[in-house]
Amino acid sequence: LLQEASNLDTLEASAGAIQNLAACQFAPSADVRAAVRVEKGLPVLVELIRLKEDFVVCAVATALRNLSLDPRNRELIGEF
Repeated sequence: LLQEASNLDTLEASAGAIQNLAACQFAPSADVRAAVRVEKGLPVLVELIRLKEDFVVCAVATALRNLSLDPRNRELIGEF
């Protein structure tokens, strides 16, 4: 959805969903963090951080922060 959507509200909501699902240390959140990486979602999120709309950037930045709880994600985010 993040790759295909152009509606800013949809982008914000999608990033917000990832943000919430990846937020804690429980096993399902770790699974979400890994799934976003495996499905190549990290570069999509990093690209969205370049948008000019603050409300989207804030949601994306927080999603990336939560995804970076996974050490491998942290490495990859730094490379993008």
